[in-house]
Amino acid sequence: MNNPIKRRTNRVSTQTDRSFSAKPSNEEWIDLFLQDCRFRNLSQRSIAYYDSTLHYLLQVLEEQQQCADFDQISADNLQRHFLGYMLEKQLAPQTINGRLICCRIFFRFLHRNGHIPTNPATALTSVKAPKDAIATFSNDELVRLLRQPNQSTFTGLRDYAILLLFLDTGIRIGELLGLRIEDLHLQEMELRVMGKGAKERRVPFQKTCAKALRTYLAERGDLLTPALFVSIDNQPLQIRSLQDRIHDYGLMAKITGVRVSPHTFRHTMAKMYIRNGGDPFSLQLILGHSCLDMVQMYVRLFNNEVREQHRKYSPVEHMRSRRK
Repeated sequence: MNNPIKRRTNRVSTQTDRSFSAKPSNEEWIDLFLQDCRFRNLSQRSIAYYDSTLHYLLQVLEEQQQCADFDQISADNLQRHFLGYMLEKQLAPQTINGRLICCRIFFRFLHRNGHIPTNPATALTSVKAPKDAIATFSNDELVRLLRQPNQSTFTGLRDYAILLLFLDTGIRIGELLGLRIEDLHLQEMELRVMGKGAKERRVPFQKTCAKALRTYLAERGDLLTPALFVSIDNQPLQIRSLQDRIHDYGLMAKITGVRVSPHTFRHTMAKMYIRNGGDPFSLQLILGHSCLDMVQMYVRLFNNEVREQHRKYSPVEHMRSRRK
């Protein structure tokens, strides 16, 4: 007689940890962080900067044969081998500090969300940057730069308007290239600018800039794209292309000792605004700074009024003049 086959129960008798615990790769952690940046509505430039900086960190640690797994990186790895590497390469303090800030934000995200047991970046210390390190254009350099675009061509006409707009408003390159036709209000001489963190602000410009924009718009004509500034192919102008053109104008103008870039125009605008008597509170609104820290630095660096007032009203000098 055949024994009937007994059907097994579906329950497992041994108790084991059956959870899937494969460790995410560094790329997966970076992707997770960048996804969070998108959820927080950070700009594409900020996201690209975080991406490149985190891969730069991995590259540096791997070159020095240090542990490059994010959950294994120690404070010593970051302080000695990452910060130390950048110091050895004599990178600019602003460049180093920007990368350190990126690392602190990234590892804080991983730690807060339980992806790593400890945060190795808490002890990362910034390097001291010279406080007078903001380079700007002189009046002569500005005149030479503005002479470079060939206004008998569409691209030259466009670039001339862009240079004036940078100088008159101090807006960032991403803000300028994000402008649409409907953001330009020529009658009111005002731009509607979408700044960092998707914060909208109104930025004024004046007659010379308005004239250049009207001339450019007449040549631009009606197009399918809403972008205000377009290429010769009637496509939205790209950041890299504009950066290269401004750099080339600097070479043509034989400007040395200062980086010819959109951000130098921003610093120059702030300097000229303060020196011409503008107040820091209105400058903060124009530039779109969330706090007064940067504007106060502009005032400290560029305001001649305190020195001039002291020259006029020095107690010692007045005392001497009364004795004569």
